[in-house]
Amino acid sequence: MPRGAAWRSLIGSAEGRHRTRNTPPERSRSRLASWMWAAWLLTVVAPLTWTTPAHAAQPVVIRWGYYITNDETSWHSLRAHIGQLDIVSPYFYHLNADGTITDFSDSRALDLMRRSGVRIVPMIKNVPRWDEFHATIDTQEKRARIIERLVRLVEDGRYDGIHIDFEAINAADAPLLTAFMRELADALRPRGKLVTQAIAARTSDTPTAWGGAYDYAALGQINDFVVIMAYDFHYSGGSPGPVAPVTWVERVVAYAQSRMPASTILLGIPLYGYDWDTVEGPPASSVRYDQAMQLASRPGATSGYDSFEQEAWVRYTDDEGHTHEVWHANAASVAARLRLVLDDGLGGFAVWRLGHEDPAVWDEIARLNTPATRIPAFTSTRDRLYFPETGHSLAFGFKQFWERSGGLMVFGYPLTEEFDELNPDLGKNRTVQYFERQRFEYHPELAGTPYEVQLGRLGVQDAERRDLLATAPFRRVDAVSDASCDYFPETGHRLCNGFRTYWQSHGLEFGDPGVSFRESLALFGYPISEEFTDPATGSTVQYFERARFEYHPENPEPYRVLLGLLGAEEVRAKGWIR
Repeated sequence: MPRGAAWRSLIGSAEGRHRTRNTPPERSRSRLASWMWAAWLLTVVAPLTWTTPAHAAQPVVIRWGYYITNDETSWHSLRAHIGQLDIVSPYFYHLNADGTITDFSDSRALDLMRRSGVRIVPMIKNVPRWDEFHATIDTQEKRARIIERLVRLVEDGRYDGIHIDFEAINAADAPLLTAFMRELADALRPRGKLVTQAIAARTSDTPTAWGGAYDYAALGQINDFVVIMAYDFHYSGGSPGPVAPVTWVERVVAYAQSRMPASTILLGIPLYGYDWDTVEGPPASSVRYDQAMQLASRPGATSGYDSFEQEAWVRYTDDEGHTHEVWHANAASVAARLRLVLDDGLGGFAVWRLGHEDPAVWDEIARLNTPATRIPAFTSTRDRLYFPETGHSLAFGFKQFWERSGGLMVFGYPLTEEFDELNPDLGKNRTVQYFERQRFEYHPELAGTPYEVQLGRLGVQDAERRDLLATAPFRRVDAVSDASCDYFPETGHRLCNGFRTYWQSHGLEFGDPGVSFRESLALFGYPISEEFTDPATGSTVQYFERARFEYHPENPEPYRVLLGLLGAEEVRAKGWIR
């Protein structure tokens, strides 16, 4: 485990008011006796092993957005969300058949991008197509003149690089396109500029009319980033269907990874949709998300989401009686493709285009590059496990602690990687990791003791977040212990019947015979409420410093008492997961 992680969360945990310091739970043992007991434990419980896992650092995902000058919706989106992008590629230039360049750059957008500090990599598209494009770059001299103009454009504009989007190219001209990109890289890279390119989606080496000009292996070596346009599987001129069916996108990504480094690949993600008139036939019209929602609200319209291909659809009838079929992107479809980016360890994503999106897309993007961001899958080893259920790993000391203290049943799956988070009680950062039901905290000052790893006081934090601490179940009661209940004067609450049985039969592993009081206390903490009916769920629950017990009579034994998913609720409250 890193003693000081390479990156830090900006959001600290909110500790509760029942305890002023996050100290090891002790009830009536002197400090000297405690340390003597800890020394004896070292001969019983194996010490935890700490080292830096190979992939514990935060995944870095390049967030790229395309800006279009001729649409005010694109400007409004850029202005609102530029802080969530690393690179903006404004559509500013055209390459003409004679090798000259048409400039339609937008000073308003440029000023915003420069003030925001985002990297600016303008896009240039080709006006000549097919045979006419062949004649534009068919000699080294023609290419050199174009490249000279591009270099001057990049330097004069103080851009961070250039983005080449040349499409409608004959498959036979693949060597010419590759030569152009290589010569462009030779000219720009010594100047410290990015060389990037948008390329058509392919799933194999078999050339196609639209994708055959792109030599994935060669272009992947030449470019700093390659945006794969993984959309328009169903296109304006074709039949209705998902614009970017995710099963096809997965094949595109698999092929790309077989030909170029994953870190070079930026997955092109559509934010738009198409509206097909099924009576008149193509071409379909392009629709923004807000337009698709307007169509879905028409009388008699139906809408839904294809969970297999991960795309939304609308069916409606227009004023002339023609039936229409619409397929479009939304936050869920974008989230599915972002998961693919993370799971396959790609360099990032590029959204086409700003202004077309479901506003909730930005919530999904905000969850990237957080401690809860999924990491690329790997083969588990003895020291480090990968959990595909959540896309996270568990390693070394935390793994050993998890395994010896209850594992999946007690803590659940990991929801984050290890990272540094402020402990407000101590005023210091501590290396932590969140699980479905808990947060592990590494305390190096207690190395060699049973309290080297401590659990977060998530019961207190959840009760605070839900404004429960001032309610009747959390008020102290005057009572004594009896046959059915134990009374804890430390917090003024009772622990009774089935909840008491569960509390007494579970605990951290300190090497004590059976399950000792201090082992249970270290796992759950003291009760901070009485049993009560949770107004949100209707279940009987009881809060503890580190847990929430839930009674589920519908379950068979031993699953009638379950631990609440407090870790998941804490991570969700931070905005890191849905």
